[in-house]
Amino acid sequence: MKLNFSMIILVFCFVNSYGTDYKSLIAKGDEYYKIFDLANAVLLYEEAFKLANENYQVLTRLDRTYNDLGEDYYEIKDSKNSKSAINNALKFAELLSSKYPDSAMTYALLAISYGNLAMFKGGNEKIKLAHRIKENAEKSIRMNSDNYLPYIILSVYHRQIASLGWFERAFANTFFGRVPDGSLEESEKMMLKALSLQPEIIIAMFHLSLTYQEMDNEIKEKEWLQKIIDAPIIDFRDKYAKRKARKRLKELAD
Repeated sequence: MKLNFSMIILVFCFVNSYGTDYKSLIAKGDEYYKIFDLANAVLLYEEAFKLANENYQVLTRLDRTYNDLGEDYYEIKDSKNSKSAINNALKFAELLSSKYPDSAMTYALLAISYGNLAMFKGGNEKIKLAHRIKENAEKSIRMNSDNYLPYIILSVYHRQIASLGWFERAFANTFFGRVPDGSLEESEKMMLKALSLQPEIIIAMFHLSLTYQEMDNEIKEKEWLQKIIDAPIIDFRDKYAKRKARKRLKELAD
């Protein structure tokens, strides 16, 4: 996903042709996003931002795509670029929060940005971010209960909190402040809700399989791992989830 000179020239040519129309830049960025070319998409959204720096569609796309880029870099173990993209995502999420406080999506994107940032934090900062993830995801659901995204965020949050060992929890409570509540049952419930709203989301299926793994429910874990393999690819994350699902199924079979 790294930018190269030909990408920059391509975007420059497009901007020269359509530079006065941020909507055209968004539309072209969306075309790249649909084919998982996140690097080119974000370049075009950045150009649109220069022309319409308070536009809701521009800000949400920048936040979403920088988060996606950060996750993509993280999967290929490019920590430097992952951190940079996620910091950019948080910048736009906070801008969204100041400009569009009445949007449920604002808080879902804030929760995602905080969640991705937590991948690079430890101790006190991680605990603080856990509280922010939970608060923003729950606020998003209160404002719009039909959006699948905050349910995925909450499910992952609950699994990660529930999976802390007693020593880790006691240590964190002592030195970093109260660890927020979380349970595997709530993780399962939240992810099943997300899948009821958006059944084809492979990343949701994958995280549900991880919850069943933590529950030691091998039957359901295998069931969802197979669904991941059988499902069509619709998101850039899907290739990683399918690869991990095949590896895990092989481990369970050995």
